Amino acid sequence: MQPSNQESIISGQWCLVTVRPWKRETFLKYLDSDIQRNNLQEVILEIVAPEESIYQDMVLIRNSSFSEARNYLQKIDHFQGIQRLKPNEVSRMLDK
Repeated sequence: MQPSNQESIISGQWCLVTVRPWKRETFLKYLDSDIQRNNLQEVILEIVAPEESIYQDMVLIRNSSFSEARNYLQKIDHFQGIQRLKPNEVSRMLDK
């Protein structure tokens, strides 16, 4: 049985990154730059900035290795914290 489109969207390893208040867009620019410069496309697979205002200082990241992603993310300006997420938590945050 094939996974539904929703399941394939949220499948994989996800983490929630919190950033300093009002700095999400700046953090995302730095993150994108670091991904390109350090060839991190195989570690950081997908980046989602939830649209809900309660998530304004958070970013969802699908990754291939939590520990490797954490090591890179901690070095980016405005980073505050990181935690693993379960698929149902990702689904709820993305409202899918």
